[in-house]
Amino acid sequence: MWIKKPQKTDFRFRWSIYIVLLAALMFTAVRLALFECYHSLFAALTAQEIKSAFLNGLRFDFSCIALFLGPLVFLLNLPVNSRRWAKWLLYIISLVLLILAGLLAADLIYFPKVNRHIAEEIIQISHDWDFVISYMFGPALWPLLGLLAVFAAAIFFIRYKIKTSFKPEFGSPLAEGGKLLLIIILIVMGIRGHLGIGKSLGVADVYNYAQTPSAAALTLNGAFTAYQVGRKGQVDIENPFPAEEAILIAREELFSPDEIAADARYPLMRTKQEASNLKDINIMIVLLEGWHPRFVDSLSGGSYGVTPVFDKIVSEGVVFNNAYASGLRSMFGFAAVLAGVPLVPGLPMFGYGLEMNALSSMPKNFSDAGYYTLFAQTSKRDSYRLCALASFLGMQDSYGWEDIPELLPYEEKAPFGYDYDALMFAADKIKNRKEKNFFAMVFTGITHEPFARTLPQFDKYTGDDWDSGFKNTLAYADWSIGEFLEKAKQDGWFDNTIFIFVADHTSGAKTDSLYDKFRIPLVMYAPKILPAVRRNITVSQMDLAPTIYALTGLSVPYTAFGRNIFDRSRENERFAFVSEGVNIGLITPKGAIRHSGTQLLSTEALQDDFDPVSAAKKLQALDKAAYTLLKENRWFEHE
Repeated sequence: MWIKKPQKTDFRFRWSIYIVLLAALMFTAVRLALFECYHSLFAALTAQEIKSAFLNGLRFDFSCIALFLGPLVFLLNLPVNSRRWAKWLLYIISLVLLILAGLLAADLIYFPKVNRHIAEEIIQISHDWDFVISYMFGPALWPLLGLLAVFAAAIFFIRYKIKTSFKPEFGSPLAEGGKLLLIIILIVMGIRGHLGIGKSLGVADVYNYAQTPSAAALTLNGAFTAYQVGRKGQVDIENPFPAEEAILIAREELFSPDEIAADARYPLMRTKQEASNLKDINIMIVLLEGWHPRFVDSLSGGSYGVTPVFDKIVSEGVVFNNAYASGLRSMFGFAAVLAGVPLVPGLPMFGYGLEMNALSSMPKNFSDAGYYTLFAQTSKRDSYRLCALASFLGMQDSYGWEDIPELLPYEEKAPFGYDYDALMFAADKIKNRKEKNFFAMVFTGITHEPFARTLPQFDKYTGDDWDSGFKNTLAYADWSIGEFLEKAKQDGWFDNTIFIFVADHTSGAKTDSLYDKFRIPLVMYAPKILPAVRRNITVSQMDLAPTIYALTGLSVPYTAFGRNIFDRSRENERFAFVSEGVNIGLITPKGAIRHSGTQLLSTEALQDDFDPVSAAKKLQALDKAAYTLLKENRWFEHE
């Protein structure tokens, strides 16, 4: 009997479409499995939230697909007259699909341990091949064999189809060029995850589409989070301090006498022993970009003459002479102030995975209490993705440079926006609010280098050096604050508002001392509420959350890596926990230490009785407690 031979064609482009659809189906199937296997975690989600998670999850899925498969698909469709070329590229594509499938499967297995996707663990596992191999040939043996069987079948099928049904065929140069251009456009769009301007998708962008950690978890996938966090750098940190003892020490150090543990499952979550009454007080936080106390005459005793407004604020406010940032970047200050969460080596940064944990958020708590909540930054909305993160933390309104009108004829375009414009914009939003009280933050940016010239009257220093540029922008920033305060008085909300001026981190430190590198201005200004005083106690950005709850009388369960600044108990034992890259530090009134997590690196003694060994024990305990509870997602109660 005569058998017709199969007709040979060039099916590369058609198969490219099938490959992308197969990958998308694989990601969606894993998301569906996640939803079904751990349904209790997502039980509180509405039907709309679930639909949004599956649809917007495709953004993050296609970002992975475009990144890892896109270049291979492009190469596959090059007009190369070679069956071997097509065969080996299809083999490689199959291998990439196998790796992605394995990673998604591992994430599905790992997920219930911490109720979030794989993130920094991908880095840590890469340092422990013994564990990887033992796991692969232990609990994961059968899934691994199943994936390898599918891969072998794919290789056999590709080899057979290339041999029997494939024949390279090319259209006109215009047609081939158009096909390749289309593939490139789709790759770029897929990686970016959106059609607008700005950065490509990051982990924090999930909060543009999800309002809770559980919704975010359903939207994301483990391949995306592992890549986004893993590409930030390697981490090899191990703190041997016993976890349970560390948690007990941390609780003793952080709880005030009037606070008790709220839930044994979340050891650092606390609440007031007796409920307080909510007071008629607004909170206005101005997060100052890179301010160092040495440039503020009233804080340093200097004579720069660029901060007359702030000097007056200092004379009438509650001033903390020994206040310190939690880290050396804006993101760490943002997270410390609004969520009381530290940067702990070995865990992902806030904005790159840490926020996948359940965190205690001041904006959400105040919003739930009926406050109007607002975040505005001078920088663009996707700068550090702070607007998305602020919205996730509970800010009802979040604004960036794109939303803020330019009000003055500036000499140069500032790369990070204008303080005056952002502060006036925020003041107008506050004036027009419907709610009685508000909780707001404005993040300034003019003092971020490269420094831009603003208005002629602030060109006080003519040098081209860093100090001159910073001081000129600082003069403009200081004037902007003065105008903001006058606006608050005119609009009638000055008298019952506590203005908190705190830097995100320090710029312009002259030494490697922890006291210099991390010291920041911190002033609470409310002449009608708080009497003027200067305090020498050691405080941190992370002390602000407990302090603000106490000042406003808002009594809610919360977790913060700090203690109420106005708690007068054990004042001489107060400290600031700081992170410096992969190292950690502890700043106390008697001295400071740097530590790797396993060994003491340096000591700065201010008093003869400073005990670095005791300080190291406290620091390791704090680090291990934070690491353990964040790692295990026991920092704060899950929604």
